[in-house]
Amino acid sequence: MMGFGWLLMMIVGGLVGWLTNRLAIRLLFKPYTPVTTPIPGFKLQGLIPRRKAELARSVGVQIETELLSMEDILQAFARPEQKEELKLFLRLYLNEMMLERVPFFLKDVMKKPVDHFVSDLMNRESDRLLNELLEYMMEEGTAGIKLAAMVEEKINAFPMERLEAMVMAVASRELKQIEWIGGFLGMLIGLMQGILLTLMGR
Repeated sequence: MMGFGWLLMMIVGGLVGWLTNRLAIRLLFKPYTPVTTPIPGFKLQGLIPRRKAELARSVGVQIETELLSMEDILQAFARPEQKEELKLFLRLYLNEMMLERVPFFLKDVMKKPVDHFVSDLMNRESDRLLNELLEYMMEEGTAGIKLAAMVEEKINAFPMERLEAMVMAVASRELKQIEWIGGFLGMLIGLMQGILLTLMGR
């Protein structure tokens, strides 16, 4: 009979531990919006949805101050390989912009001259223009660009359903392990309770 009592306490403890951790994981995201409860002044809402604005602000600040600043981004654009990509983009853009201003019946005729003119211009002036532009942006332009605010806005606009699906897809194995660890610890607690009750009953 004593063994059955211990087994029952272990099973109950394991179920309680497993359900507690499972519920805690679900409450990270759900409910997405506040739900009124019978307790006056208390509304139930998932931890992440409730703290989403604060988390977004904190992530934005951390990215800008610790991981990546606008200066870092501009310095990356100043690398030779990135400059070549920018030159190609500018060349295509100028080509398209100039051809748009040519009468439609002359487009085929003017295509080669325009391409030649743009290529010549880019060969002569692109390095100087890009260097001046990047220098200006590094000295003046970044003052008005708030990377933290941009990141915060993007996170706040991200649908909570998609965020939950992403987290569950990436960390599903680890979250399952947390649930089972809760069950295992609950069984241990149940076993310890059984031992203590047996010792106290002697």
